[in-house]
Amino acid sequence: MRNHFLNLPILVFIIVSPGCTPLVSRQFVAESERPPHCQLFFDELDGAVDADDVRDASAAVVPGFPYLRANRFLASFTDQLTTEDQKQQWVQEMHRLDLETRKKEIHNLSLSAIKAFGDRFGESFNRDALLEKTTAYSEKLLAHDQRHPDFYAALKRAVEIPDEYSTGLRVVGLYPITSMPVAAVTRKVYAEFRQWHQLPRSELATIGALRVYGPAEHLSVTNEQISRLWDRSKRNALGMPILSDQARQKLLRIYAPVFLQDLAADYDEIGEVYWDADRVAVNSMAPSVYYYFSNARFKGAPILQINYVVWYSARDGPHSPRIERGRLDGITVRISLDTNGHPFMVDIMNNCGCYHFFIPLERRVQRILPSPQALDAFVPRWLPERFPERRLSIRVKTGWHQVDNIDAIRMPSELIPYQLVPYEQLEMLPQDGLRSESLFDSMGIAKNSERIEPLIFFPMGIRAIGSMRQRGHHAIKFVGRAHFDDPHIFDDNFEFR
Repeated sequence: MRNHFLNLPILVFIIVSPGCTPLVSRQFVAESERPPHCQLFFDELDGAVDADDVRDASAAVVPGFPYLRANRFLASFTDQLTTEDQKQQWVQEMHRLDLETRKKEIHNLSLSAIKAFGDRFGESFNRDALLEKTTAYSEKLLAHDQRHPDFYAALKRAVEIPDEYSTGLRVVGLYPITSMPVAAVTRKVYAEFRQWHQLPRSELATIGALRVYGPAEHLSVTNEQISRLWDRSKRNALGMPILSDQARQKLLRIYAPVFLQDLAADYDEIGEVYWDADRVAVNSMAPSVYYYFSNARFKGAPILQINYVVWYSARDGPHSPRIERGRLDGITVRISLDTNGHPFMVDIMNNCGCYHFFIPLERRVQRILPSPQALDAFVPRWLPERFPERRLSIRVKTGWHQVDNIDAIRMPSELIPYQLVPYEQLEMLPQDGLRSESLFDSMGIAKNSERIEPLIFFPMGIRAIGSMRQRGHHAIKFVGRAHFDDPHIFDDNFEFR
């Protein structure tokens, strides 16, 4: 009983601390004497975005700083900024992220919302003009605020990324008790997955026909060529790798995986996501893999990651758990590159955040670290040493869409080509010929992807559990707390050589 009372101050802190950030932000705004027309512009723009329900959740709003947004990687620098160059770079990255996010929101605004916004300012806006005005006011407000002596101190306290786990749901759901059977079931599922990955690919059961998807445009490469490519790169003041757009596109094609799909029904075909009236659909006649770049840390140093995301029309069929069935499904394959540009880790999850596992390069791992009060990192096998000189292959089961084999193979001579599509297209899909609409709602949940799982697993504290989710919103553990975009995910789970 005594231990519960000792935890009381922690619970009080959890409950009280979220209110501190807005207070700090309001105080800074009150003292900063911002140009009133700039502040009013952003107040009205944010009001229009929220009223039209087109808030993009891929990056977190920084309260009190309407020209900045953050993610978990950028938030990880708040206690590491020691030089003026680092502070400037940090703000520039958040400013760039905000403009990218506002571009999507403006594209998704209805024409009536844009007209009403313009009427309030006595101007006539189209989307391009509104984005241009937003950029100009954003830069003006940033330049003004940076002259304030307390700017960085206030900003550091304001940057906070919302947790995907609800402590309230866990309290109501008696998490300490209900998590025990969930942990037991998860370990049983892990054991089954491990068996799959230990079998040679030829011994895995195929229910339908094995369909091979590969990149329409691919590049072969050696480790030496990767080193030369990386040698031409630079690092900014935060230590983040800087590559040209051409180099990024080259890396994207070098590492683009082959998908070996057990196809037993239409729901096993990957495709292009689109709006069919007011419902999300997947066009299997246009096989597509969506991509985005992200950053994490490897032994503390910033690194680059490439994310490849596929979508199916549904999780369905007799080989998928009944409670997990529903419209829309998908897989994310992430390849993480070390500070020299070489892959040291692949990790994979379903697009709901479920069934996450690591495939590390064995010679880089000293040991897997234990996770107190949570399930340890799941490592069903090691990354093939022949990768990347051979193509990474991902074999996927029918219906349930779980990966049951990872290998490195020669590029197949016969395959169905897929197109590599920027992920942001999912966040502003064409809709009704007049505007675009995001696949995701303002909470980062994919529309039309509801499941019945929340009725059963809500005690684990994950909102809309089982639904497909937007980047930045993947909770990847039922037991414990972990986020796919946690920049420390590798250093927290592995001791590296």
